[in-house]
Amino acid sequence: MARYEIITLVDITRSNATRSETNKVKIGQQANFNSLVQAIGLRANVSWHTDPKMTNGTLPSPFKGKAAYWIWQFETERTDEFLKDDDPVGFLLDDLHGVPVVPILNNTADIDPACFLTKNKLNTWVMKLV
Repeated sequence: MARYEIITLVDITRSNATRSETNKVKIGQQANFNSLVQAIGLRANVSWHTDPKMTNGTLPSPFKGKAAYWIWQFETERTDEFLKDDDPVGFLLDDLHGVPVVPILNNTADIDPACFLTKNKLNTWVMKLV
């Protein structure tokens, strides 16, 4: 089993909004979380113990700047499903880059274009932990 961590400026709060939810922020948050899980699920079965956590302030090292950001750790059943050219998350970065998101929620950074960006102008970082 492999563990990964995602840090993103996109609001991926798991609000558990259902079809009867009328709060547009909660609907957007859940939509972003669902999109993230589905994109990861293109290559792996995903499980997690805790939901994404929002933090407001200085981004964790080695990233720079201040903003609201979300940290989420997840596990996969295999160890190298995202391995590309010696990068343990290379395929995952490819898969996530450009996935559309709902941009105006509880995030403080401008999410433009409205998608997860894992290349060049970054708003989402992925690391393999174990």
